[in-house]
Amino acid sequence: MTTRERMEARADRRREWAAGRERKSAQAFDAARRIADNIPLGQPILVGHHSERHARRDQDRIQNGMSKGVEHASMAQEHTSKAGGIQDQLDRSIFSDDPDAIEALEAKAADIDAQADRRKVINAAFRKATGADRAEKVIQLIRAGLITQDEGKHISQSFSVCHWQTQPFAAYELTNLRANARRLRERIKEVERRKQADAATEEAGGFLIARGESYCSVRFSEKPSREVLEALRAAFFNYSGGAWSGPIDRLPACVAEMEGQP
Repeated sequence: MTTRERMEARADRRREWAAGRERKSAQAFDAARRIADNIPLGQPILVGHHSERHARRDQDRIQNGMSKGVEHASMAQEHTSKAGGIQDQLDRSIFSDDPDAIEALEAKAADIDAQADRRKVINAAFRKATGADRAEKVIQLIRAGLITQDEGKHISQSFSVCHWQTQPFAAYELTNLRANARRLRERIKEVERRKQADAATEEAGGFLIARGESYCSVRFSEKPSREVLEALRAAFFNYSGGAWSGPIDRLPACVAEMEGQP
């Protein structure tokens, strides 16, 4: 199961829990409402009357029902919010084990480079614009079709707040964009290495140990048993990049014995 599939399953569980809580909330409110509907409007508890015990019991049931309804509704809202957060992360994230991870990362890096190139052109045009008034230069950029009116408004606001700014986009903004694009391309290389390692693991029968001088990494094509996972954690192995890495002299026996097995 991929990272995206696991997160989608988590989001689905949260939605199911939210729906269950909403049903329980509605049931609790309905139960309390049915009891309240049987009490005449404005009817007080008749102290000393034979109906007092029954009236107080109904009062407690109504209060408990309303409290449970509010509690279930609150939990439903929390589960819905958590599911929304997971879905938002799914929508904007590229996971290394996505089938199209490399293509998506390349497209994102290219888009960031395009943003940096465009901002560089805008800065150059701003410096070449006639006049000393920054507002007038921004208007010239809008008329030239280099920026939109909304962008021009945002740039003007930035100038009014950052009076020392000499161009629409600060140099650090372009530097950060270029750095993000480079980071994405480095990640592409890591994804490619991971795919190659996964392919080698598959060729080795779904299990592969890469040994170094003092450390080793263990890869599985399928999630191993709980016993194996607990043994790796107990031996201070950490999971990263699709492999469990740790001291070679602490490699659990149950894992070492798996090598060479069909």
